[in-house]
Amino acid sequence: MGEGWSGVERRARTRRGVEAAARAAMATCVAGALAGCIAGEARPAERTPGPAGAEVTVIRGDRTYPLTAKITNWEVKPHPQVPERGNAVHYAYRLTRTGTLPETMVQIEACAVDSADVVLLCDTISVHQTPETPVEDRDSWIGPGSDSHLSRTARVVVIPDQMLDDGHAHDPKDHDGYTPPRRPGPGDKLRTFGAR
Repeated sequence: MGEGWSGVERRARTRRGVEAAARAAMATCVAGALAGCIAGEARPAERTPGPAGAEVTVIRGDRTYPLTAKITNWEVKPHPQVPERGNAVHYAYRLTRTGTLPETMVQIEACAVDSADVVLLCDTISVHQTPETPVEDRDSWIGPGSDSHLSRTARVVVIPDQMLDDGHAHDPKDHDGYTPPRRPGPGDKLRTFGAR
């Protein structure tokens, strides 16, 4: 009269196996998408920061911005608000704009480096699109550090790269393709130029 229970059971087991395989494949796809590992998706290569120096013109990929940052002075001393935490680097800098910035905010890194241009610690300089004056003199602090490593500071340099992307890095439709370099951290060796 038909295939009997064994044929029905076989088809049911096959169907359950196919459904289980489909669920497993779907879970793998979802996990891959969440991890950014979808087949064929190109991951942006990590950019190397431009050469750092005491005076730099800000760049964003191949584009030069009308903004120059210059370290005008620096010294190693305890931070006045937390002297018990050890040395910090107090630095002064000048921002010069020669035109309107194409973004509402630019962020660049100022880093204390040792005599081999190895980063000891960095600080972020934020520049807004609408300045009060085309030339601004500011100061800030790098640190304090958790130990006396900042006493090895040989100079303070600025990395020229815009460290902010366009805010659409995970949206291929609106992303402009710019991926900023990774922000440097202690132990990173920088490419530098200029007098030591």
